[in-house]
Amino acid sequence: MGFNFRGLAFKQSLMILAAITIVFGLIFGIMSYKTQNMLNKMTVENGEETSRANVNYIDKLFNASKLIGEDLSHKLTDHPMTKSDMDDFLLQSLFNARNLVPQVVAVVVAYEPGMGPETPKGEYMRLARFNHTDTKLVTGANYQDKEWYASTRDGKTSRWQEPFIGEFVPEPIAVYTVPLFKKDKNGEDVLVGVLAVDMSIEFLKEEIGSIPVSNSGYALVTTAKNLAVAYPKELAQGKRNRDIIVREKRGQKLIDFDRKGRDSSGLFIGTVADGEESAIYYTTINSTNWTFMVVWPIQKYLKDQSAMRRLFLLMALGGYGIIFVIILLISFRVAKPLKELALAARKLGRGNFDVAIPKMKGRDEVAEFAWAFSNMLTELKDNIEKQKDMKRIERELDLARNIQLSMLPGEERDENSDDDRHELAPFLLPAKEVGGDFYDFFKIDNDHLCVVIGDVSGKGVAAALFMMVARIILRTMTKNLKSVVDAFNKTNYALAKRNRLNMFVTVWAGIIDLRTGHIDFASAGHNPPAIRHKDGSVEFIPSKAGLVMAAMEDTVYKQQSYEMKKGDTLFLYTDGVTEATNSENKLFGDDRLLETIKKSGDLDTANTCTFVKKEIDKFVQDVPQFDDITMLAVKFNGSDEPVWERYEKTIDVSGNNKGELKSFVEDILTPMDGAKKMQMQDAWERYEKIVDVIPENQDILTAFVEGILAPMDGSMKSQMQINIAIDEIYSNIVKFSGATRVTLIVEVRKATLTARLTFIDNGKPYDPIKQADPDITLPAEEREIGGLGIFIVKKTMDSVSYRRNGENNELAITKTL
Repeated sequence: MGFNFRGLAFKQSLMILAAITIVFGLIFGIMSYKTQNMLNKMTVENGEETSRANVNYIDKLFNASKLIGEDLSHKLTDHPMTKSDMDDFLLQSLFNARNLVPQVVAVVVAYEPGMGPETPKGEYMRLARFNHTDTKLVTGANYQDKEWYASTRDGKTSRWQEPFIGEFVPEPIAVYTVPLFKKDKNGEDVLVGVLAVDMSIEFLKEEIGSIPVSNSGYALVTTAKNLAVAYPKELAQGKRNRDIIVREKRGQKLIDFDRKGRDSSGLFIGTVADGEESAIYYTTINSTNWTFMVVWPIQKYLKDQSAMRRLFLLMALGGYGIIFVIILLISFRVAKPLKELALAARKLGRGNFDVAIPKMKGRDEVAEFAWAFSNMLTELKDNIEKQKDMKRIERELDLARNIQLSMLPGEERDENSDDDRHELAPFLLPAKEVGGDFYDFFKIDNDHLCVVIGDVSGKGVAAALFMMVARIILRTMTKNLKSVVDAFNKTNYALAKRNRLNMFVTVWAGIIDLRTGHIDFASAGHNPPAIRHKDGSVEFIPSKAGLVMAAMEDTVYKQQSYEMKKGDTLFLYTDGVTEATNSENKLFGDDRLLETIKKSGDLDTANTCTFVKKEIDKFVQDVPQFDDITMLAVKFNGSDEPVWERYEKTIDVSGNNKGELKSFVEDILTPMDGAKKMQMQDAWERYEKIVDVIPENQDILTAFVEGILAPMDGSMKSQMQINIAIDEIYSNIVKFSGATRVTLIVEVRKATLTARLTFIDNGKPYDPIKQADPDITLPAEEREIGGLGIFIVKKTMDSVSYRRNGENNELAITKTL
């Protein structure tokens, strides 16, 4: 086989090899940098992993000792004591402290001259200390110039002192000191002394010395002044603590390590106790401002880098040789069949449809290219036939579209539902020839108009057929049952029973009383309708969506209601309206829909729908419509005729029913008594629910409250705020109270549309109202954790109150609906 230096195989091999050479050169150039970064990252991760658990453990112990000191200082300043009381207090405090933190070895109290118990002029220092097996009381003196006392007295703030070996506790200790204050006659704080909690740090040496660190490393702990207090025994080798100093390498110099101006953790190169250079990862111990360090000898650190470089070099050279051979083989294999295909393509271009196309084995691009050639003739012939079939399908789809649209009511007179008490107009534009959206309207009787809007999952012929079935069943059930909820339940069962294709439909339907404007409605997963009031304001009707129809046979839907006023316009729509998308992939959205309906002003229902469609077109511009757009607008005009409430009673005249009709009438007329009616309206109605304190019961309480408040027709905003308050209050009880049960009492006053919720739990005493409000002006990452939930409750409720009633917490919130 001749070698063609002008051929594709040679050129392709040459270009690929040149590219690979450049790539490998760049890889070698940046190899050292990448390897260094990778090992640094591994070292940091190793240091983080080693530090995290140990720092948390140390922080936990020191924070516990700090809390003990703060708690004891409050008890000392709240209750005056005699010397005897002070001794009892110190002994009991040390006992309690050691139960919490066994490393606590002493509790010390020292007063300013004349401020101690029963010491009107002199000094007073007393401590309880633990000595191996027993606890003793010791009296101290000459403490005024001691660092632990003077620094706390002068600074007047709590602090951890630098570790030292105590006068009365002959072992290294860390001391947490707290200033003691009392109020003078002017109500100002006056320092009276210092309380100290002594904590042994001998345990740190054992803990730190036993920490396993990879690559011959070790751990140590230094104080805020860079004094080593815990380190392996091997590191000491006769050295004292002050000789074990950590230094950082800056250029060619070694300087004492200083954490000022640094992050709370990081990596640097330095030495420990003038030893060999090491990679050192440090982490701040927040409770004491000490530093936890993990140290790796630098020789081992650099050895890993060199090993990785050698391994990378060997792999790169081997890979380069293998790639060189493979490229040559592939290039020559590809070039040969391409020549044969090029020859066949020239014959095919001259109109020879009988040309033999070379057959290629395999499934690579060249084989697919040959397969495409071999099928080209057949596809060209089939395409001519398909063009004829497409015209026939288009004609049939046009016919299906016309049939679908003709099945939906166009004008009210077609349904004998035209009435001066309302005005109605529909709009439907399928995204394809046929679609899954539908609307409907019809009279149930002379005074009740039913309006429906729905959206079937999917598009095309299948959605259109499912839509027609759903509309017919729902229409029939509503006319016969005269109840929107019963009709939903029956229709859902019929659709779900044989739903083999797992399709579903969202539906919103309402029955409007044309005498009063009252609407009874139900929703099966559909968008809530909008309402445009006579004064021009616009809002969504509060509507709780149930499960979509045809999903489950035994779904039960909830009846909801709304009161329309004269001049109000009800606007029903499908998600093709709110989810219309423009070229920037932004949705038309709920807010833009409300604003559009508001801009439509006093347009009639037909022009309102047309106006909304024009605003959608203006928003999406040239982007094709991807979903059906369906709307139905209904304006309630009302009637000036009085509305009679109708009650019906049927009895058997052959039975013993004497007095039954009289009782029936009295039950209707009695509530109409003026004084009694006002008394009933002003009264509070009370409901109660008791649940166990587990997270899952939050939904039970929320549903319990919604079921009580829903008939009061409050605003959607107030209901949402109440739900958020339930969430926050119940979550706090579950997480923090330790309660085992919660009682929720709901009281409502219908005359003022007011609700009062009282949470009663048997947990530990806790008043959330006293908690300081979070500073919401700060960025989220700078705020302290907690407090935001109860802050939201206080801001959204009309009133929030707390009281401790016996063994129970009682938190009450009040909200006008």
